[in-house]
Amino acid sequence: MNLEQVERDFKDNITQYETLGKNLSESLKFLLKKKNIQILSLSYRIKNTESFLEKIERKSYSNPLLEIEDICGIRVICYYKRDIKRIKEILSKELVIHESTDKEEVLKYDQFGYRSHHLIASINKDWDSTPIFRGLSNLKCEIQIRTVLMHTWAEIEHSLSYKNEVQTPSQFRRKIHLISAMLEVADGQFEELKIESEKYQKALSKKIIEPDEKVELNLDTLQAFMDNNLPKRQKDIDATGQLLNQMIRYHVSLNDLRKAWQVVKDDFYSIEKDFWGNRNSSFTKWIQAGIARFVLDISHPEFIKRLPEGPQRLEREKYRKKYFE
Repeated sequence: MNLEQVERDFKDNITQYETLGKNLSESLKFLLKKKNIQILSLSYRIKNTESFLEKIERKSYSNPLLEIEDICGIRVICYYKRDIKRIKEILSKELVIHESTDKEEVLKYDQFGYRSHHLIASINKDWDSTPIFRGLSNLKCEIQIRTVLMHTWAEIEHSLSYKNEVQTPSQFRRKIHLISAMLEVADGQFEELKIESEKYQKALSKKIIEPDEKVELNLDTLQAFMDNNLPKRQKDIDATGQLLNQMIRYHVSLNDLRKAWQVVKDDFYSIEKDFWGNRNSSFTKWIQAGIARFVLDISHPEFIKRLPEGPQRLEREKYRKKYFE
């Protein structure tokens, strides 16, 4: 094998791998978003020349451009273990999967180590016909899928340089076993918490809050109230969280919001039209949290104190006098 020629061939192909990594990453982000799978990150990297040549020497490849399958590497970091299976199912439908390896399965019950799911994949013929993937179907890439905690272990393991028990000094093994076990248990606990949270939210979505019923004010109950009463308006969980913090700060209960909404709900859309009609703005309606915030502004004497004295308070005052005096 002529290493100089191999290096030249590698550099000649690097642009294709860059194109594959960039376009495939963007396409996978779109697919996961479409399936409502939340991820922490999705990124790609291309091996540099030094790493490519080092792997040839370490693995003794005879035809490295064909045998090295991770020249392009994509990493998907998700939040929950169950999402790994969902992501693998999506990739199996959309790409050609040549190999699938679960690094966790090869660990024995008394071993610590790297946990991740690796796929060797290439684009299918349908994708090859599109402009951004044309001519790339002959290239392979490695896709790693792992949870945040799996990624935490991998990064710290890399920092410590102890990749398995044999490499680890005996005095450190017990501590590393404990850390590995805790992270694996935590992964399972987060999974259970997510499932229980979804069941709780589903039950709340069917619950009608009765007058004067005491209901705990938290993110889920507040969001369930808005989903029940404002199902057609845009939902933004971060905005709901900000509203929740304001309600807690100004001592507003969920029942306060419910009572105020009952007063204005039949007229609210005309209120909204009137409110935004006086402005030279393309913005004409609130999202869920915006509606709830406005309703509390005009109904709750403490909540409106979040606004400074001035025009904003005054323009809400006319609605307060009409509906709550």
